[in-house]
Amino acid sequence: MANQATPLPASPPAAPGEPWWSWEACKYGIKFGLAGTLAFFIALYIRLDNPTWAVITTFVLMVAQYVGAVAEKALFRFIGTVVGGVLGYVLTGSLEQNPVLYLLLLGLIVGTCTAMVGQSRYPYAFMLAGLTTTVVAGNGFGNPDASWQYMLYRTEEVFLGIAVTVVIQSTLWPRFARMEFISNVQKVFRDLHECFCNSSRILLEKPNPSAMARIRVFPERITGLRTLLDFGAKESSSFRSRLPIYFDVTTGLSRIGNAIATLTHTLPAKSGYRPFLTEPLEEIHRAIGAALEDLGHPTTTPESRRKAREAIHTALDHFEAAVSALRKDVALKDISVDEAMEVGLHGLAMDSVRSQIEHIHDLVDSLPEAPGYSHKEIQALLPPLPPPFWIKAGAKSAIATILAMAIANWLNPPGQSMFILGAWVFTAMNAASPGGQGDMRAFHYVIYTTLIMGGLSILLLFGTPMMASYAVTNVLLFTSMFLWGYLSYKTRGMTIPMQMSLLIIVGVLGLNAQKPVQFQAIADLFFGIVLAMLLSAVIQRLLWPSLPQFEIRNRVLEFIKLCQKILADGSSSFALWERSRMTLIPSEIAQRWPNLSPNTFPPGEKERLSSYVATLQFCGSHILSVSGNLIKLLPAQFTEEAARQTSHIEDLWKIHLDAHAQSFRSASPSPVDHKPLEDAMTEWDQWVARYRLWMLDNDYPIIDAFRILGYCALYIETTREIFNADGQLKELQLKLYMGDYTL
Repeated sequence: MANQATPLPASPPAAPGEPWWSWEACKYGIKFGLAGTLAFFIALYIRLDNPTWAVITTFVLMVAQYVGAVAEKALFRFIGTVVGGVLGYVLTGSLEQNPVLYLLLLGLIVGTCTAMVGQSRYPYAFMLAGLTTTVVAGNGFGNPDASWQYMLYRTEEVFLGIAVTVVIQSTLWPRFARMEFISNVQKVFRDLHECFCNSSRILLEKPNPSAMARIRVFPERITGLRTLLDFGAKESSSFRSRLPIYFDVTTGLSRIGNAIATLTHTLPAKSGYRPFLTEPLEEIHRAIGAALEDLGHPTTTPESRRKAREAIHTALDHFEAAVSALRKDVALKDISVDEAMEVGLHGLAMDSVRSQIEHIHDLVDSLPEAPGYSHKEIQALLPPLPPPFWIKAGAKSAIATILAMAIANWLNPPGQSMFILGAWVFTAMNAASPGGQGDMRAFHYVIYTTLIMGGLSILLLFGTPMMASYAVTNVLLFTSMFLWGYLSYKTRGMTIPMQMSLLIIVGVLGLNAQKPVQFQAIADLFFGIVLAMLLSAVIQRLLWPSLPQFEIRNRVLEFIKLCQKILADGSSSFALWERSRMTLIPSEIAQRWPNLSPNTFPPGEKERLSSYVATLQFCGSHILSVSGNLIKLLPAQFTEEAARQTSHIEDLWKIHLDAHAQSFRSASPSPVDHKPLEDAMTEWDQWVARYRLWMLDNDYPIIDAFRILGYCALYIETTREIFNADGQLKELQLKLYMGDYTL
C-alpha cells in the first residue's frame, strides 16, 4: 500500500457558459437602482446637505444580498458612522493646529480600523468607522470649527440610506438566507449522494478522478452554509431557535465529505477479499446512498429516515456475517496487510458516513416545532485578530490617508475631498477585491482611470445642462445603479472598476446640476479620482504589494502552518476559523493562478503548482482525520507502543513540512532525508501486521477492527502524500514566487 501512487484529483470540469441574461441578476439590478434613486430623491426632498452619502450607503449595503446580511451591515454601518464621525470631529476640532500629531493619530485610527476588517468581531463597523473618520477629517481639515456639522450631516445621510435599503431589500424580491440554507443543505445531500455512489465503487472497480475532484470543493460549500446560518439567524427567531441543530448538521456534512474523500484505493483483481465482500459491500453502498438521497429530498419524513437506518444496519449485519465467514478461512492470514488496510480504510469511511447520517437523523427529528430563542452563537469563521495580510492593508491605508491629507493641505490640488476619500477607498478596499489580482495592475488602472475620466469630463461639459432636469438625473442614476447591480450580482465583493464606478456616480451626483456647473467642478472630479488612483497605485506597488505569486506563497505557508498546529496541539484544539482557513486556502490559491503572467511562469508551472496544492490538501485532510483518533480505539496493552510509533511518525511529518515551509521562504528546495520516515513506516507496517494477526486470533469485534485498520492505513496514506509533495516541490520554480516581475 505504501508504494502505490494516489491518483491526484483532476481539475473540476469547466462549467458550461452561462447565458448573458439572468433574471435573478436583473431583479437585483432593479432593487439596486430603486434603492439609490429613492434615497437620492428623499435626501433632496428633505434638503440634506449632501445626498450623495445616502447613495453611497445604498451602494455599500445593497452588496449584501440577503435580508439578514443587510440588517447586520445596516446596524454596523450606523454604529461605525457615528463612532467615525465623533473620532473625526474630536481629531479635527482639537488637534488641527498640531498637524504632525493630528496626521499621526488620524493614520493610526484609519489604519487600525482597516486592519480590523480582517477579524471576526464587527468587521463592518470598523470599516465604516475608518471611512467616516477619513471623510469628516478631510472635509473639516481646512475649517475645523465646522467639523461637527460634517459629523451630523454624514450621520443623517447614512441613516436615510440605511432605512431605504432595508425597506427595498425586505419588501422587493427579498432573499432570505434561512430559506436558501434549507434548499442548499438538501442540494449538498444530493451531491454527496452522487459523489458517494461514484467514490464507493473505487474499491471494487477503478479510480474515478472526476468524483475525487468534486468532493474537493465540499469543505468550501460547508463554509458557505455556515455563512447563511449567520445571516438567517438575524432574519427569524424561529430559525434562530434551530440554530444549534442546523450548525451540527453542517458539521455532519463536513465529516461525510471528509470520509468520502478517503475512498481512493482499488483492491487487486485477485484479492482474496473480493469473493466474500463484494456483495455485502455493494449492499452497504446502496443503503448509505439511499439514506443520503432521502436526506436530500424535500419530502423526507421520520418514517423514511427510520427505514434508511434499518437498511444500513441490515447491510452491516450481512457484512459482519461475510467477514465472520471469511475469518473461518485459514487463508485469510495469507492476505497481505496492505489489502487489509485498504478494506479497513474503506470500512472506516463507511462507518463514519453511517454514524454521521444517524446523528443527522437525530438532529432533524429533534427540531423544535414552536419558535424559541437560542443563546448559542455560531463560532467565528474569521480569526479573532487580523492576519498579517490585513495588518499590511491597514498600514498602507493609513499611509495613503496621511499623504492625501498632507498633499491636499500643502499643495491644494483640485478635488481635495474626492482625492482624500478615493485614496482611502482604492487602498483599503483593494485588499478585499475579488479576483485574486491584488495590486498587480495598479498602474494600469491609473491609465484606464485617466482615459475614462477624460472622456467623462468631456461628456459632462456638454451634458450637465440636461441633468438640471430631475427626470434626466433620476433616469441616469437608476440606469447606472441598475447596471452596477446587474454586473456585480456574482462578484461577491467590490472590484477595482466597481470602486471607481461608485466614486464616479456619487461624484457626478455631487455636481448639483440644479445650478450652473462650473468647469472647475468637473476638473475637481477628474483630478480628485485620478490623483487618488495614482497615489493608491504608488503605495500599493511600493509597500508590501499584494501580487498573485506572493499571495500563493503566503497561503501555502499558512496551510503548512495549520497542518503543523494540528500535529503539535491535536485536532481538538483546532478552532472553527482555522478549519475554515484550511478549507478556503486551496480555492484562494486557485483563484490566483489565472493572474500569473505567462511570460514569467514557464509552461506547465501552473499545472505543477495545482498538483502540489492538491497533494497538500490531501495531507491536511488526512492529518486532521487521524490526529488523536487511533490510540483511544486500541486495547490497553497496545496503546504504549502505538503511541510511541505514531508520535515518532508525526514528528517526522513535521520535519518534512518544515522543509516545505523553508523551501518557499528561501526560494530553493530544502533537502530532507526520506530514510528516517521510510524506516518508521517499515516499523509501522510490521506493527500493524502483528496487531492484525492478534485481532484475527482473538476474534476481535469486526467493526472495531476495520476502524483500527482504517486509521492505521491513514498514517501510511498521509506519509505517501508527503513523499509525493516532496517530489512535486522539487519540480516547482520557487524563485518565481519571490519576485515582482511586472507592473
